[in-house]
Amino acid sequence: MSSSNNEPSKIGGDAKYYQGAVKETVGKALGNEQMQAEGTAKKLEGKTESDAAKNSTKDQTRNKTNNVVGGAKETVGSAIGDEQLQAQGRERKNNDI
Repeated sequence: MSSSNNEPSKIGGDAKYYQGAVKETVGKALGNEQMQAEGTAKKLEGKTESDAAKNSTKDQTRNKTNNVVGGAKETVGSAIGDEQLQAQGRERKNNDI
């Protein structure tokens, strides 16, 4: 993980991927199997980190959306006196469904 708070980083993952690709290519060109394998491993590490960062961002966006939509449902339900809509809003905010 590349960022300072140990969260996956898309930029850090991409950087590792491209560093690995270069090392893999140079190793292949030189006939150095160890260098090539190290490059392949670095590429995989970078791809894994980059993919984890993408998924983390999707989860954060989904949670924020659920919070906003749930809050809106709760507020509208309260304003029009619809207890079921209020309850649905509270559930969506609290459970991130």
